[in-house]
This record gives sequence, structure tokens and C-alpha cells, in this order.
Amino acid sequence: MDSLFADVALGIPSRGTFQYAVPPAFAEKIKPGCRVWVNVRARRLVGTVTALSPEKVIEDPKPIEGLIDETPVLDAPLLALTRWMAEYYFCSWGQAIEAALPAPFKKGKFLMKSRAKKIANGVESVDPLNHPLTADQENAFREIMEKINKKEAGFFLLHGITGSGKTEIYMQVIGELLKAGRGSIVLVPEISLTPQAVERFHSRFGDGLAVIHSRLSQGHRVEEWHRIKKGEARVVVGARSALFSPVQRLGLIVIDEEHDTSYKQEETPRYQARTVAAERARLERAVLLMGSATPSLETYFASLHKDTRRLFLPERIQKRPLPVVQVVDMRREPAAKGEKIFSRALEEAVKNSLKKKEQVMLFLNRRGFSTHLHCASCGYVMTCPNCRVSLAYHFDKGALYCHACGYRTPPIRLCPGCQKNYLHYFGAGTQKVEEEARRLFPEARLARMDTDSTSRKDAHETILKKFKKREVDLLIGTQMIAKGHDFPNVSLIGVISADTALHIPDFRAAERTFNLLTQVAGRAGRGAIPGKVIVQTHLPSHYAIESAKDHDYEKFYSKEIIFRKELGMPPYSHLIQIVMSGGTEKEVVRQILLFAKFLKERLEKRGVSLMGPAPCVASKLAGRFRWNVYLKGNSIEEMVPLLRESLGEFKRTQVALTVNVDPQ
Repeated sequence: MDSLFADVALGIPSRGTFQYAVPPAFAEKIKPGCRVWVNVRARRLVGTVTALSPEKVIEDPKPIEGLIDETPVLDAPLLALTRWMAEYYFCSWGQAIEAALPAPFKKGKFLMKSRAKKIANGVESVDPLNHPLTADQENAFREIMEKINKKEAGFFLLHGITGSGKTEIYMQVIGELLKAGRGSIVLVPEISLTPQAVERFHSRFGDGLAVIHSRLSQGHRVEEWHRIKKGEARVVVGARSALFSPVQRLGLIVIDEEHDTSYKQEETPRYQARTVAAERARLERAVLLMGSATPSLETYFASLHKDTRRLFLPERIQKRPLPVVQVVDMRREPAAKGEKIFSRALEEAVKNSLKKKEQVMLFLNRRGFSTHLHCASCGYVMTCPNCRVSLAYHFDKGALYCHACGYRTPPIRLCPGCQKNYLHYFGAGTQKVEEEARRLFPEARLARMDTDSTSRKDAHETILKKFKKREVDLLIGTQMIAKGHDFPNVSLIGVISADTALHIPDFRAAERTFNLLTQVAGRAGRGAIPGKVIVQTHLPSHYAIESAKDHDYEKFYSKEIIFRKELGMPPYSHLIQIVMSGGTEKEVVRQILLFAKFLKERLEKRGVSLMGPAPCVASKLAGRFRWNVYLKGNSIEEMVPLLRESLGEFKRTQVALTVNVDPQ
């Protein structure tokens, strides 16, 4: 038999694949997409075969030590998708492959047992018959089905105001695909939304549904992967990583709340699920359907100027009115000792809703009790010794916490800066809102939903179920409560501070504020009870707050897009962030200044501009100093090869370097 050689991708930060010799015993069974055991510098690693060839390209290739799979774990389109990710997102092909497979597969595992309960447990059964569509829904449904029936790749933005019935369109399209023996993937942005999405989809599609998200046990995740691979589950619902599910005959990818920042992965490979989903749709001739009441500027821009088709749903189901939004100027509230949490209008409205046995949601995008401890005399702010981040006080733990690295310390009373004054707690977090709500509304049954209160397994589900069953009157939370939830008995939403995101030094600050306020407002008035929203702010005339008050996306977009065009920011350009980090700030600064000069000389004449260098927003994290520089250009496909070339030539020492393509 002729010699056979395999190109193997490894999950290490090294560009390109490695060639190994295929022993005769494996020659008949080995195929691209199969995993193998290989030896790398005396370490036994799992790799994935990407190609087979009779041609030897290195002098003395080592033999493959073991064949893990007799059938490929990645089919040709997924193998092509991971290769594209490696090029676009500046990672190795092996790292992209590892992102696409369940974590135990990295260790060579294939079958695992889990004790996971069946989805059906505790799920309400809903009439599986299709619900009648409105005229606008019908038009959208028909256009999507036309593209699906042509078996061509298609891109749609389903731009529907909150409560306009986007989910029903997803379900009816999926139902048609199932009749044709084709599969679908539905992505939701938050794990907290997964239980509700699972309930709705399971009620319609039964055991043909699989669930994928990071809170599943490893065994359960592997079991779900096998069900999908065998075709037992043709509908997959999950968070970001569900995008890589091995769905047979894929016809549709849905990205619900497509504007959400959690679709961007923050560790290698730093991919944006929206962009990867578009590439997978192209490769598999599937339709990508992106749904949102507040589309990202990039997606809305693409629907006006590029190949994405916008389908608009301007009315709520059953013509229910959008909630009335009242903006309260906190500068005009009577002075109070410390920070005022509840305006008179919000306090009164909560009392009225509770009196009528209606439910209330209070939103604040800051967890903890107080956001920082500071000295009124010398201005000292207590910060984390490992990070340049102020410590937040957590009342229930009686400790100060760093939300970046997890450092904790007991609170101190005397200022270490001037030794004269007591430190004061400043800035309200969700815990402080909860304490104040207990004082003002003693008769209300309260629950809090933030990262701290939902750290236990199934905690999201437990809190949301209690709220749905009306065992909780008042739910206080961070952005977890802002998205996608449907509670018909909620009549009032209170936004404690609309300004939290506006003060972040980020060109997307106004967009994030508008999106959050619109999404939060959309949780009210979804049943027979009319909804009301009270937004507390110190910046009532800001266009993001005014547009959210009027539920007017076009008004916001028309203002924001001018600002983006003037700055040449996305969607008029693409960004790549390069972060250098190290244990000594002097060395990090020296290296990044050299690197920025080196890049400028090479890239500016090729149409790529440089911004920075500057300290990162979190300039010190877990003991490491961090500086960054941004590249700005028209196309990632043009910028990445230039950056690869420059990095290959630049010699750096004592600092780590990370590349983030299309940072959020």
C-alpha cells in the first residue's frame, strides 16, 4: 500500500497544520474531520485530521499514535467553517476546531453518560397547532420560506418591536423545515433566557429539540451532541456555542436579540457569532434570520446598503399598545442623604402596582451593594491591588469584591490615604436597591437576579419560574432581566439609573444605552394589563434616552449613524484591537510604543490607520498591566494578513500579546 500522510490541526497557538505519517492499520478508516492521538515534544495531544495526502512535505514525519474516531466528528462544511474562523479571528485552526466541539472531545473522549433530567419535566404543554399570523408576520414568513425553498444562502433582519411575535415566525419556519426533513439552530443571548426558550420550543417540537449552553454538565452536553449528530434532534436551542452543533441538512440559523454583546466570545477564538453564522449559512446554503427590536447598527446598516433583507413588524400582537415611558430628571428630585435610589414617581408607581396585585421589575446594570468606597476628604477610592478597578461592597458577604479578578477583602473604616476621615459607601448596586425596596415596600415578595444570586446551577430557572407563577411580586436585576422574557402580569418597569452605560469610554455607549432601555421597556404590558416604564436619569435630553422613550429606533439610528460616519467607526470601518500585557508597566509601555511605530510604518501606506497606544479601560487586571492599540480599515480580510506579516517580523520580550478582531 502507498504511504499516506495526514495534516493535523492542534489546539495550540501555532499557525498552520502539522504533518504526521498514517500507520497502515489506520489507512482504511482515517478521514478528514477525525480526531487522532499525536506526539508533540514528548506530550500526547488530541489533534484533528484536516487533509490526507500521499505527498510527504517534511523530512521525517512522526507516526499518528492512535485513531480516536472511525467517523468524522466534523463534516466538510464545519471543517471549512473552522478554517475560515482561524483566518478571520487570528487563531490557529486547532483552536477554532476546539471551540466547535464539546470540551471533553479535547481530551479524546467520545461517549459520556449524564444524569440530566429530560427537558419535558416541568414544561407546560402548549397547543402545538400553529398560531395564526398577522398580515405583517405572514409577509415575513412568506419571504423567508421563498428563500429557503430555493436552497440558497439568505440573510434576513426581522426587525420587530418588542412583543410583535418574532418567535412565532421562527417556530413556523422551523415547522416547515422539519416537514422537509431539515434542521434548525436557534441562538439566544443569555443562559437566563434558555429555560424560557426551551419551554416554548419544546412545547411545539417535543423530543426533537436539543439544548446546548455552558451551564450543562459535560456529560449532558456530549449526549446532546450525539443526538444532534444522529439526526434524533433536528432543532437546537442554545447560547453562542450552539452555532457549531452538527445539525443534519441545516436550513435555518436564528439569532434572537442579534444586537446583544454576549454573542461575542471574549477568549480565544474571539469570534462574533453573528459573523460566523453568516459564513455557516453561506457554506450550507441556509438562511440566517436575525431578530431584534433594536438591531445592531452594523446589521441595520447592512439591511440598507448590503445583502441583508429587512422584514419589519411594526405592531404588537393583538394590537397591544407599547408601554408609556416616563422620564424622571433626578437632578430635580429633592436632596436626600446619600444617593437617592427611588424618585417620588417611581416609589408611588410601585406602591400602586403592588396594591393592584400586579408585578414589578426594577432594573439596574450594577451588581453589589455599593459600587465603590471613597474618602470625601482626600478623594481616595479603594481599589483592587491586582487590578485598577474600584472594589464593590457586597452587603450579604460583608466584604469588598473586585468584579474583574474575584479578589475580596473586609471593609475598612479609616481612609488609608489621609488617615483622617471615614470612608463612605457610594454608588448603588442591585443589593442596595433590594435593601431599599424591602424598607419601602415591606409587604412585597422580592427576588434579585444578577451574577451573584444566580451562581448556583439552575438558579436562573428557579427565580424566573417563581416570578412566572406570581410567587414573587418585585424582581430586581441587571441586564439578565432586560431581554426576551415574557411575563403578562408585569405592569411596571423601573430603570433605577439610565446613565450607567453612557459614562463608559466607548463609541458604542449610546447604542448600548438605547438598546437596554428599549429592551427593558419591552418587558411591560405584554398581557392584558397596560404597561408603564419609569426611567430615572441625570441626562434626560440625551438622544439615546429620548429615542428609547418614544420607542423610535429610526430616530436613534439617524442621530447615531452621523456620529459614526464622522469618526469613521463601524459600520463604516472594521477594528482590530491588539492588547499587550505584562507584570511591569514600564516594559509593556516600551514594547507597545515600539510595536505601534513598527505597525504605523508598514500599514498606513496600505490604507490601515492606527489609534493609540493607550492604557486599556481596565489598565491592570489580575496583576498584569494592559495597554492596547487599534487598527482601523475597510476589511478584516485585508487587515489580518498585513498584521500577521508584521507580527512575524516584530520581536517582543516579556509581554503577552492578544489580537481581538471586531471587538465589542
